[in-house]
Amino acid sequence: METDQVILGLLMSGPKSGYKIKNITGKLMMSFNLSLNQIYPALRKLEAGGLVKKDVVYQTGKPNMHVYSLTERGSDSFYKSLKSPPVPIDYQLDFLTRAFFFRFLPREEMFAQFDLEISSLDEQLEDLEQIRLDVEGRSDDDGQFIYSTIVSMIQMLKERYTEELKKRKKRAL
Repeated sequence: METDQVILGLLMSGPKSGYKIKNITGKLMMSFNLSLNQIYPALRKLEAGGLVKKDVVYQTGKPNMHVYSLTERGSDSFYKSLKSPPVPIDYQLDFLTRAFFFRFLPREEMFAQFDLEISSLDEQLEDLEQIRLDVEGRSDDDGQFIYSTIVSMIQMLKERYTEELKKRKKRAL
């Protein structure tokens, strides 16, 4: 899904500020994280296109807050994108791109790169385990599905990379 459509989807549940959208994508949407540098230009574009409207909430002692809400046209656009045909998976993983060039590394350094990637995947799995109970307690079926799918994908990559490293080490003997 494109950034614009994710933002429209988040606005389906009610008006939000750009900062609130950032918090939601950073904490709840594990498969899609947005920065404020992505959110605000997208909101301006959506507003210019008539898909969202902006209201200013005046505040004393701090900057005014801009709160965005969905228009009917925005809602229609979101539903259209939600029902669109599937997009093929993007297989671009940084480690796999770098692995293409491992032939230029000494064998021990290539092994070290595999070890570093496997350790990174372990850390990600540990981080995900830390929020597991929160996800199980607070997420709906969709959130739990996303969480378990991401965990499964990371576990699969870790297992695949571990198998490949063992194979390469065995061949090096």
